[in-house]
Amino acid sequence: MYAKSQLSFDMENESYETDAPKQILATIQRKVVDCINRANQFFGTEFELPNANLRQKGRAAGTAHLHKNEVRFNSYMYQQNPQDFLETVVPHEVAHIIVFQIYGNDVRPHGKEWQAVMHKVYGLPPQRTHSFDVPPPKQSYYYQCHCQTHTFTKQRHTRAQKGTEYICKLCGTKLHFVDDLSKRH
Repeated sequence: MYAKSQLSFDMENESYETDAPKQILATIQRKVVDCINRANQFFGTEFELPNANLRQKGRAAGTAHLHKNEVRFNSYMYQQNPQDFLETVVPHEVAHIIVFQIYGNDVRPHGKEWQAVMHKVYGLPPQRTHSFDVPPPKQSYYYQCHCQTHTFTKQRHTRAQKGTEYICKLCGTKLHFVDDLSKRH
């Protein structure tokens, strides 16, 4: 009745350089299995174990890809506080998978069903946000308003170049491109 781990790597054929990510993934996968087992016990059923990986990048600590039965986690954020990450982020994403396997697409992502799983199954407050630091952008762009300089990611810069206008929340003026930080070296 208990879920079996579906680790997606071959530990014997990998180099020493990837040991840390493999260990992180193995730890997260064990927590995913634990979360699924707790849900199985609570609901008296057997949920399908999602695949877990470390492909999450950017500002999100994790995401649940419901139709793929996959949970993605951000290793940069995991490394900041592994215990907090395992106790909050992993159950958060697994709760999305559980709710999807029960209700399908007919519920809101952080709706009452998800909140109930967080509270009743995992004993956690149903929080939508995390407090981890986000990784610095790989490529940054300066934009200027009347009161300050703003740093844009490549994605936001591309949108601005295609016509999206950004307005400063402080002074209310339009932001204008002034410099590409990636060309400074």
